Amino acid sequence: MRVVDLFCGAGGLHLGFKEAGFEIKLAVDNNPIVAKTHAYNFPEIPFFTDDISELTGFELFNLIEGDEIDVLVGGPPCQGFSTIGKRVSSNIDIRTAKDSRNKLVLEYIRILNQLKPKYFVIENVKGLLTMDKGEFIKGVYKELDKTGYNYDLKLLNMADYGVPQLRERVFIIGNRLGHEINFPPPTHSEHGENGTLQWENCWDAICDLVDIDENRDFNHVPLKHTEKNIERYKLIPEGGRLPENDLPTELYRKNFGNTYKRLSRNKPALTMVPGNDAFPIHPTLHRSLTVREAARIQTFPDWMVFKGNRRQQGHQVGNAVPPLFSKILAEHIMKKLLKEET
Repeated sequence: MRVVDLFCGAGGLHLGFKEAGFEIKLAVDNNPIVAKTHAYNFPEIPFFTDDISELTGFELFNLIEGDEIDVLVGGPPCQGFSTIGKRVSSNIDIRTAKDSRNKLVLEYIRILNQLKPKYFVIENVKGLLTMDKGEFIKGVYKELDKTGYNYDLKLLNMADYGVPQLRERVFIIGNRLGHEINFPPPTHSEHGENGTLQWENCWDAICDLVDIDENRDFNHVPLKHTEKNIERYKLIPEGGRLPENDLPTELYRKNFGNTYKRLSRNKPALTMVPGNDAFPIHPTLHRSLTVREAARIQTFPDWMVFKGNRRQQGHQVGNAVPPLFSKILAEHIMKKLLKEET
């Protein structure tokens, strides 16, 4: 069974599908640093690194060697969705969106129409549901309705699938086979209710890295924090945040961000969003997480090496779909496809 991954980033989606037994026919992303990461980790997977709008149907079918594609996956970037403008209308047309990044979802749908896979998966941030007061997602529905696929959307928490991280993401699953649309059943819950396991804690994923020295090739390089920030970190309790209203005068500043939160060893991590270079604060050390620690929490294997500078590495890790969930999703879809073949 064959997969094409659009806007693939570091490859969290297709890594999970590959582990589930799918063949990855093509990965697409126009980030040159991502291209280096792929070339190092997935040299066997064809990679298209130009503007996706330049990926014509002819070139697309050449790259996949004319094979039928079973599943199209991808996460069209949505940074520009909120800049669509002040106009709010139930007849919103994403084709006229002011920000070109808004139109990337149209490129996904264009390729969906060309490849005609049996299934498709779109992943995106939770904010997609409320951007432009909810009108943008209506525009996405409008375009998907034209494809003839039946589809559904659901907000999923990765912690409910064994990922040691509280991470809510939107998933749209569709197919052209007439299958009922449903999503993988949760394997975990906060307290282990209804036959599920209890949420995984982040400490089990990273505790052994405390004793590993700084290693650039392993993406395990701490940020060089200022002495003032280190003093602030010392005031953050485990599982808590900086007491902004109770700081010594010399440590005060305006606009403390979410990076001034410390993880708890007994709970899933906060969402791995790189922000301004910094992940959340380590549960026991007075520094932010390294890229490798964030990658562990994202369930990337240790053999996966992220290229670029530290900031570029962090964005690749923080923006990825956790491979553990990707594998669960892939197995869920594969069962449906196998049932169709029998």
